[in-house]
Amino acid sequence: MPYTFWSRALYVNLATDGLPALALSLDPPELDVMRRKPRQPRASIFSRPVVALITVGGAWSAVVNLGLFIWAMRSRGSVKEAMTMVFVSLVLIQFFKAYNYRSDRDSLLNRPFANKWLNLAIVWELGLLALIIKVPWLREPFGAFDLRSEDWLVAFGLAFTICPVLELAKWMHRRGCAGFSANGVR
Repeated sequence: MPYTFWSRALYVNLATDGLPALALSLDPPELDVMRRKPRQPRASIFSRPVVALITVGGAWSAVVNLGLFIWAMRSRGSVKEAMTMVFVSLVLIQFFKAYNYRSDRDSLLNRPFANKWLNLAIVWELGLLALIIKVPWLREPFGAFDLRSEDWLVAFGLAFTICPVLELAKWMHRRGCAGFSANGVR
């Protein structure tokens, strides 16, 4: 079934770039935004800290999902099950990234659920993901495998590891480490 790859890719794109992305546009302003110096009018939104967060997040996602696939193949022996676990992990990582990327400097722990629209979008998309994995006639077009509870926990746990990694990158930004400057301009 060659269309299963495209079904999964389309779902990942829609689930992570659809409602959650729209919800991020409605994020409440950061509490200290009026105390910051204004950005240069011609400055790109892709500052060093933002590019670094995107790069670190993408690299960590690749490492986690590749590692998960290798582990699942060795322990489960099924390509379909391994691909489904990576599919779930990839979607979950994107949801954790959405919460982390609400700010390029503030911690995820600073008002983590302040955006009610993001919360609703994530809950909605998690429900759709569960339906795709659990409902047989929805599972088939995605070439998915009905995961066991422990598989969900493994995927969730590995996806969650993106949070401390991005928190470390933001901490480095706040401290002016590793190519970051304290004010975000270098």
